Amino acid sequence: MEEKDIYLLITQYLLKQTSTEENEFLADWITALPQNEQTFEEIKVSWFDVKSADKEDSLNALQKLNQIIDEQEVKVKRSNKQFILKWTMLAATIAIVGVIALIVISSQDLAPTAPVYLQKVSKAGEIKTFYLVDGTKIILGPKSMLKYPAAFEKHQRQVELIGEAYFEVSKNPHKPFTVRTDDLSINVLGTHFNVNATKNENLTTVSLFEGKVNVNVIDDHDEEYKLKPGQELVLNRSNHQVYQHVLDSANVMGWMTNTLVFNNEKLSDAAKKIEKMYGVKLVFDDESTAETRVFARFENDALNDVLEIICSTGNLSYRNDGNKIYIMNKK
Repeated sequence: MEEKDIYLLITQYLLKQTSTEENEFLADWITALPQNEQTFEEIKVSWFDVKSADKEDSLNALQKLNQIIDEQEVKVKRSNKQFILKWTMLAATIAIVGVIALIVISSQDLAPTAPVYLQKVSKAGEIKTFYLVDGTKIILGPKSMLKYPAAFEKHQRQVELIGEAYFEVSKNPHKPFTVRTDDLSINVLGTHFNVNATKNENLTTVSLFEGKVNVNVIDDHDEEYKLKPGQELVLNRSNHQVYQHVLDSANVMGWMTNTLVFNNEKLSDAAKKIEKMYGVKLVFDDESTAETRVFARFENDALNDVLEIICSTGNLSYRNDGNKIYIMNKK
């Protein structure tokens, strides 16, 4: 896409006239290069500045911008290529602001631009890695969803998570980063941490590897807990009990390396990890089978190998039926 088309796309985005596909393309363009993000932010700031002005102020702003571009034209004639590039970017930005000013002049009753949200969704057995507009790296776990704005607000960065994800947050002391789940609000400035907020599971977990994190429990009057590197906070959703302890990095990060770690877990709990990693459904013949304890570790093992070892240590058997795995006690 040519440069002029990018600026037109930004204008359409600010006018809420872009499709989901165009929003995703714009988000990818913004994160591709630091100067792209800077250009987008400058245009967005100019948009809101001019859009909030009255007709006379808009005309004055446009005149001042035209004076700036006239001055830059004189300088360009005696400058190098790098300066020419900067001038080109400035000229394009000014052109956009000119369009914005004309829009404001012609219609003062435009509604404020509502944030445009994007989603990344992963299937069972699928891991997705991507970057947000601020440079934050996210690794989205299987059967998870992250909702995030195409562009962050001026003073905050907020995303919503269902499932599991690992975050490497780009540092910005003036714009805190918040991850919201159904139960928790995790607030950071710049850090590395993992969040597991999988639906239909009893525990929500925040594991901190680097930096500092403040965790607020939404249903407990926003009670705040502070985590240090190497610590983990676990919320029991059924009784709202909060636990804070040293994390087991191999267990926490296993999903990123196709590693399963079971430390004397109930088979019913282990099944949830197996289902997410391999995209299957485990069905037990009775409660005693589901209560079987599992102590094992698997690294990049095939599903049948995992099932064979679990069943052999628990006096169990299994059979496949499509994507369903039936597990039963040996008679």
